[in-house]
Parts: sequence; C-alpha cells; structure tokens
Amino acid sequence: RASSTVIKRGQEQVLGDLSMTLCDPYAINFLAQSAMKIINHLINIEGLPRDNQVLVLVLRMLSLGLQAWEMISTQQYKEPKMDVQLVTKFLPALMSLMVDDQVRSLNARLPQDDRESAITTIEHSGPPPDAYQAYVQENAVASMLAVYYTFHTARQRDRTGVMRVLGSLAGAEGQRAYHDPFLHTLVGHLALMSDDFAQEDFCTVVFDEFFLTGLSSSSASTAASSTGPTPAAAPLPATECANSAARHLLRLLWHVHPKLPPARLQGLMKTLQPLAQANEGLKPAVQALQDKLKDTTPPVVEPESSDSPLLSVPAPAPIQ
Repeated sequence: RASSTVIKRGQEQVLGDLSMTLCDPYAINFLAQSAMKIINHLINIEGLPRDNQVLVLVLRMLSLGLQAWEMISTQQYKEPKMDVQLVTKFLPALMSLMVDDQVRSLNARLPQDDRESAITTIEHSGPPPDAYQAYVQENAVASMLAVYYTFHTARQRDRTGVMRVLGSLAGAEGQRAYHDPFLHTLVGHLALMSDDFAQEDFCTVVFDEFFLTGLSSSSASTAASSTGPTPAAAPLPATECANSAARHLLRLLWHVHPKLPPARLQGLMKTLQPLAQANEGLKPAVQALQDKLKDTTPPVVEPESSDSPLLSVPAPAPIQ
C-alpha cells in the first residue's frame, strides 16, 4: 500500500519504480477501465463511490501513474494527494451522465410517445454538470476517466452522449485527449458512426469543438514535430497536440467523407492545407485524401448542346 508520506531515505526508488510501472499505457488502460466498470456496478446497486475502497485504491494507483513523470523530474518521491472532491463531486457527476445514457437508451426501446420523449430529451440530454467540466479541466484522474467515458458513449454509438461530452475533452487537463493512443481509439469508434456526420450539429461538436480546437492549440502547430512521442501519462505539448489532432482528423475524414455535407468537407480540407504545407509528415496523408475525394466525387455532367431546328421555334401560346 503506497504511503501518503515521504519515503524514507534510501527507499525513494520504491515509489518511483511503482509510479513508472503504473504509467505504462497498458497499466493506465487497465486502471481506467477497471474504474469505469466499478462505477457502472455502483450505479446498478445504487452505491456511493466513496464507500467503495477498491475504487478509491484504483484511483490512487491511476493518480500515481499519471504523476509519474513529474515525480521523476522533480525527485519528490511522494504519493500525490488525491482530491477528496474527485470522489464526492466529480464521480457523482459522471455517474449522473451514465444514468442519463441508460434512461435515453431505455426510452428509445419503449413505444413511441412524443410527450415522454420530449421530457426525456429535456431532462437527460442537457450539458454536463459544472463539476464534471471543472474537474476534467483541472484534474488528471478526472480527465482520464472522462476520456474513457467518451470512448464508452462512442462505442455504444450514442449520438447524444458523444455530443454532450466530447467538447469537454478539448480542455482536458494536460491535453490528454489528444494523445495518439486515445485519438486512435476515439477515431475508430467515430468512424462507425458515419451516418451521424450527415447532421451539422454532430459535425459542429466533433470538428469545431474538438478537432479544430486541438489544431488551434498552438500557433506553432505547423512547426516541425517533436523529437519523439510523449508518454500517455505525461501532459502533451501544444505543438504535438496540434500535429496529433491533424493526423487523426485526416484518418476520420478518410472514413466519413462520403457522409459529410459538401461545405463542411471543403472547409476542413482548406483548414488542413496550410498544415500540410508546413509539416512534411502530413503531406502524404493530405494528398492521399485529396486523390480519394477526386475518385469518389462524381463529375458534373453538362447537358449536350443540340442543333435541332426545333429549338428555335417559339412555344405556342396557351389555349384560352
């Protein structure tokens, strides 16, 4: 059990080694998914997060893994103190969103009732609670849980659920949502929701509120890429965030472009052009997408001209 006090002299490497083990992407994935499963179980049994000691332990381990690089760089071998309100405020807010998802799913399977559907939409489809958005922006553990919750909604192809929370990830602590492993998973789920991209409101959330926000996170986003990938547990530099968002936006467009409104697709391609001009790594992907668009866009067929003399004959006047 990790101690909340400073490790004794000569034993500092114990906590450091543990944190480096827990910051492995596979460990982060296991801990985050385990936390989400426990939270879902608590919803089913109407339990409280603070009463589940296994969940608290998993969150402490997740916090230790996410703070590993800071611990190593500062040589301060001390377990990060977990914010109590993460358990008493953020997790209940997250659970309320998950309950809303279940209510909407159940309502969709019931016989059609316009009045009840309207009430369900109003009560269970609004913006996320303030506590949810605030902690996603300020707390590493909360931001990681929010990422995995968004994966869950996208995996369920829950259009409303994705629209409620995806925009919040743009401001997540440490730009964690723009790490390559997470964007890779997110794009994989969004690609299966291609039909939803025909709706402008869905495009606004996915592109304007999330991907384009990542592209504009740094004025130097078109500069050369960093020397190497940033570990998943470490905050993402702004330049790498923009480059990562651009790469995965191209992946998403490759799969969903047939469903996009033409104006939206043209606007996104124009946005990507200057990035491709300044970043050699993006040029092949942008060019491949442009070639694909040319191949799939049907040519405009102009009406053939006719030399028929009947075209010069005036139309008869209508019969009175």
